[in-house]
Amino acid sequence: MKITQKSKLEIGDTLVPDIFILENMKSLQANDIKTYLYILYFVKSGNEIDMDTLAKNINISSVELKVSLEVLQAEELLVKNSQGYTVVDLKEVQINKSYTPKFETKINKAQSELERKRTAAVNAINESFFNGVMTLGWYTDIGNLFKSYSFSEDVMIALFQYCKERKALNKKYVYAVAETWHNGGVKTFEELENFLDKYDKFLKLKQKISRSLGLGRNLSKYEEAYIQKWVDEYNYEFDIIEEGMKRSTATTNPSIKYIDAIISRWHDNGVTTVDDIVKYENQPKVEKTTKSESKKTTTTGKKSFQKYSQREYDNIDDFYDEI
Repeated sequence: MKITQKSKLEIGDTLVPDIFILENMKSLQANDIKTYLYILYFVKSGNEIDMDTLAKNINISSVELKVSLEVLQAEELLVKNSQGYTVVDLKEVQINKSYTPKFETKINKAQSELERKRTAAVNAINESFFNGVMTLGWYTDIGNLFKSYSFSEDVMIALFQYCKERKALNKKYVYAVAETWHNGGVKTFEELENFLDKYDKFLKLKQKISRSLGLGRNLSKYEEAYIQKWVDEYNYEFDIIEEGMKRSTATTNPSIKYIDAIISRWHDNGVTTVDDIVKYENQPKVEKTTKSESKKTTTTGKKSFQKYSQREYDNIDDFYDEI
């Protein structure tokens, strides 16, 4: 790996970009910061340094150094090349982002009402969440968020407030939250309030289900999709879902998909309360026919191969599992 090093008396200065301090540093771990600062110091001359020496100089292991270098690449602070690494010029990157000039030049001209509102929202975000020193890159990102998601101005401000309250005001988290809101159909502040109410309910329900099953991990997006169906499509509360989990205990390590088969069967048979579950489960077995089963055609008088009754699947995923 090629990085520069001074061979003379160390009485110089190492310049650290303000952009790094304002945007990148808060999302990095101590080893990442040490690695980046030492590379900035070392890049002032043209000598080479190997990985082991670099790790030793900043008192971390080679494995930790490798992880930090990968993090710095992900943060777009370093670029790997055939000889080693190139330090990204953060100032040049920010200058090349041109959204701010568009905002500031248009504000002095005849603007549409939309442009004035968005400019006011950007200024409010700058003052409220960045103490008036928001970097150029954020202006570009806010412009992209407006363009990609069509958020109203108050939703955009609420987005930054939401991330700030969770101490995660970084671009990755902001974009992730924005994508979630957009997928939830949010554009106006009223839609956001309704979405957050439902989303908060969903998060609490997901946590209760995970605890009840003793999973000790986060649910996958596929498992979350089943829960979303129970809540949004079936309009089921936790009491019904809990009954489904109880009835899955006869199976070793029951999956969310297994529980979904139980809950979906109840839904297909008009179950809406726990009392309905008790009535349904206490029916004689012959009466527990689904609508699809009641539509089976008679096999009387048919040839032997025509008397085969097609198997019914409560969950189409089960069909693919058996192939």
